Amino acid sequence: MNRNQIEKVLMKDEKVLYTYKPMFIKTVIITVICYLFTLLFVLLALLIPASAESMEINVTGGIVALAVIGITVFFGVVLLLLALAYRNKFYAVTNKRFIIQSGLLGIDFSSIPISGVQFISVNVSVLDKILGKGTGTVSFGTVSTPVTPGQGAKFNFLNIYDVYENYRIFKELSDKAQTEDK
Repeated sequence: MNRNQIEKVLMKDEKVLYTYKPMFIKTVIITVICYLFTLLFVLLALLIPASAESMEINVTGGIVALAVIGITVFFGVVLLLLALAYRNKFYAVTNKRFIIQSGLLGIDFSSIPISGVQFISVNVSVLDKILGKGTGTVSFGTVSTPVTPGQGAKFNFLNIYDVYENYRIFKELSDKAQTEDK
């Protein structure tokens, strides 16, 4: 089954110019890092004595094993849900809109008109740099979805490849659409 269903929401005379599939490995790495930190924190909390006077460890191996199994199952379920959501995640740029397809089991769409985009920014994280794949996040701001300092953009193309080249393309499309509207 083709998971990319963006063609179903196109308007009359709308054509898909670019389609993007985000990178999933970054999500996996972040989840694994969170898992390891949680595991370390819980193990330290269980194994370090509550009192400085008492150097006895009153924790049995069963409690530690149960904690490790519980945390592992929890993060396994989280990773499974992230993988299910990833299957349906696509970004598209048409001649009229920026479109995000998402959804865990069903498929949801959100879009903003290209002519309404007033702000486009690029964020390349430390992990993006470490992976060296040229990935990053492009954020879009409009009058209805502004970008504020305390709150990031609500409309993002997350973990896309060739982020700087795509930023340039998005900016050119947005600028061209705004000059055509005037």
